[in-house]
Order: sequence, then structure tokens, then C-alpha cells
Amino acid sequence: MAVLVRITAPGMDQSGYDQAAPGLHELVKKQPGFIIHVAYPTPGGFTVGEVWESQAQQESWFNEHVTPNLPAEIVAASSTEYIQLHAVVQP
Repeated sequence: MAVLVRITAPGMDQSGYDQAAPGLHELVKKQPGFIIHVAYPTPGGFTVGEVWESQAQQESWFNEHVTPNLPAEIVAASSTEYIQLHAVVQP
């Protein structure tokens, strides 16, 4: 079943997200297993939530496309949580 991925990036702000995200948005839409992406500011940082068909698909995408496009200090400070989903309902 699908997995919810929650990435918390302390030290990242909205402008940092907005700088890195546009090119990645177009790429992620084409990735096998990708379902949805959301992002929102949190106290002291930024959080990204995504739903993927599998953790392996998300990890592959992140390592290949996201990590090289973020400052190393943001990647090092980030934490990732994987939550196995019971159901995903789409329109």
C-alpha cells in the first residue's frame, strides 16, 4: 500500500522552497509511484508531505533529484518520516 512521506526541513523558509521547487514540481509529476505533494511553513522551517506508491520510489526520486538541488545544510538537518497508509482516496 501507499506511504505518506513527511520531510521536515529546519532552517528552510518559503523563499528557499520557492527557489528549489518549480523545476522539481514538473519532474515529480512524471515519476512512477508519485501521487501527491504538499508543502507548508512550520515554526523554524518548512515541511513537505508526499504520498507515493512505495517508500523505495520516493527515496530514489529524492536522492536523484531533490538532494542535489538543496543546500547541504538543509539536507543534513532534515528528518524524514514514513507512514504506511491504509487507504488513499482520489477524485
